[in-house]
Amino acid sequence: MDIGCGPGDITNDIILPALHPNAVIIGTDISEDMIKYARKTYSKEKQLDFDVLDIQTKELPAKYISEFDHIFSFHALHWCFDIKQAFKNIYRMLRPNGTMLVLVVSLHPICKVIQETIQDNRFAPYIKDVNISPVWPFQDSVNPNRELKGLLKEIGFKIDHCSHRNVYHFDDNSDQFLSSILAFLEFIDNIPHDQKEIFKKEIARKFTETQISFKRSSDNKTVILNVYNLLIAFAKK
Repeated sequence: MDIGCGPGDITNDIILPALHPNAVIIGTDISEDMIKYARKTYSKEKQLDFDVLDIQTKELPAKYISEFDHIFSFHALHWCFDIKQAFKNIYRMLRPNGTMLVLVVSLHPICKVIQETIQDNRFAPYIKDVNISPVWPFQDSVNPNRELKGLLKEIGFKIDHCSHRNVYHFDDNSDQFLSSILAFLEFIDNIPHDQKEIFKKEIARKFTETQISFKRSSDNKTVILNVYNLLIAFAKK
């Protein structure tokens, strides 16, 4: 299972080719729109399917319990309000000796930008009872690596690897990154149309202020240096 599969491209293009040719994989996401797109675009009979699932649910569907040998989640779990429940569900869905590989963003400039913007008096009244967290689980942690290890051990996982890393990459198009983030923030639909564009522009303005940009000598294009912190964990049931 791939948790937080979004539009399904990573599930199809990266995870599936890395598995055994006879492997069967399901991509799950909390967004119905994402799953509709993924099913239409990437579904493969008897090999790749997609389903709506809130990994934080306290009513895990029986069809998923002890069903998976491997569970992946890349850059998704940091949006959880209750990440402990998310990991409990992952543990329950794994078969004995099944493995989990997760990449969890612990800190990224966009998180602070979102927090500040949703507290703006212009938008705050429309953003209530949302199903994602604007405060990421490990963003205020003094030692995210130790905190994640403790959480996984408490649930019952046997940890093979857990590390906290500074990650950076160069991005030619920050607008594309922002578009993907904004697409994930479904609570934006609660904001009136005339305020919605203002909200998006405010996010873009504040995020631009956090960026490090420079001209690439080879083609004179503006390049953005994207820097953030990432937790990587590989564990077994």
